[in-house]
Amino acid sequence: MKTTPIYGISYIEGGDLVSNAAAGFKKAAETTEAALKLVDQRSTVEGVKPVIAGTLARLATMRGATGQTGYVTSDGNNNGPYCWNGSAWVKYAQNTQINSLQSQIAAITQGYEFGVAAASTDPNGVATVNWVRHSTSPQAMLVMLARTSSDDLNRFLSPMVYELTNNGAQVRFRRNDSNAWAGNQPTKFYWLALWK
Repeated sequence: MKTTPIYGISYIEGGDLVSNAAAGFKKAAETTEAALKLVDQRSTVEGVKPVIAGTLARLATMRGATGQTGYVTSDGNNNGPYCWNGSAWVKYAQNTQINSLQSQIAAITQGYEFGVAAASTDPNGVATVNWVRHSTSPQAMLVMLARTSSDDLNRFLSPMVYELTNNGAQVRFRRNDSNAWAGNQPTKFYWLALWK
């Protein structure tokens, strides 16, 4: 009996069929099975079949290829798909978990807006900022002058949050050199509005 050069799969030749036929067929079946087992257990994700186990405890005793999927089929709340991370089976996120995470992220990121405004004040020294993602008035707003090409003028301006509304904010500028409102003045400022 000879074997193939790459995988070592046995095959039967004519001389094997007389006296060694039974042993030859058995060896051919065993080496084919061993070769297929090697293919199933190779450590690449492509072509690796899923591991299926009745319980999570049983799945935990099996090793996989990194990225390979495993399934638990008869273990109550543990049922579902798992992924081998190189050292353990980790459950894939379910829709309820993803929705919960999205809600948590939304709660964190929707509590503020920020930006930079380059504007000229109106005759009363007011520049406006409009909210992009909110339709209610924020709890607080911070304002800070930005460096501009007209720094000579900006160093005499002091910004203050004048009014917070559901649509935006009014920021009013006072001239420090004359203690008057800075009407019709170009300015640039950073702002941060915070919601609860």
